[in-house]
Amino acid sequence: MSKKKYKYLFFDMDGTISNSYPGIADALDAAFEHYGLDIDRSSYRKYIGPPLSDTFRDLLGEDRAYDAVAWFREYYINNGCILNNPVYDGIPETMKELKERGYILGIASCKKHEEVVMLAKHFGIYDYMTCISGLVYGVREEKAEVLQYAIDSMGVAARDCIMIGDTVYDIEGAAQVGMDCILCSWGFADERAVGDNIVYTAGNPSDLIKFFD
Repeated sequence: MSKKKYKYLFFDMDGTISNSYPGIADALDAAFEHYGLDIDRSSYRKYIGPPLSDTFRDLLGEDRAYDAVAWFREYYINNGCILNNPVYDGIPETMKELKERGYILGIASCKKHEEVVMLAKHFGIYDYMTCISGLVYGVREEKAEVLQYAIDSMGVAARDCIMIGDTVYDIEGAAQVGMDCILCSWGFADERAVGDNIVYTAGNPSDLIKFFD
């Protein structure tokens, strides 16, 4: 498969661009205490990647999930947890290099859309992006929907795009829209992160430069 076929590169946010674990873990601590849930912190990584609505639906049931998501997000923003989210070393430099080589970059994340935009600006990578697609409740909530919006808004074909992400949600979402995927092993990948559409596994951001060389 020719690497030259990919012109549009979509990056996940949490676990791919930045290490969101510290801030999310702090907010989960508060949310779990608020809702009377006794969950060991060692299991928190599995809650990073899937939509929050799925997490709280599994833990609290359908009736309480919406309220819990709203409570979490308010705490996450108002208490500065969102900024306890360091960008991975090499990500800005890699994006700059890829853009200079003529690739079209975007972000496709199940993080709330306005949060993705804010973080892209905070990390200094916003100007590298042609498209940012994040979660909008009731409009696009699953990874495939986020990716489909990005494809449609840019008017491009999925076969010309590739998803760069770290979890099974990135892999499966990309597969659902007919897109190949690069798995980033520096994020929150686990044994479920497998799929026939994975064309490369990157051990660090500079590996992406090697792949697209």
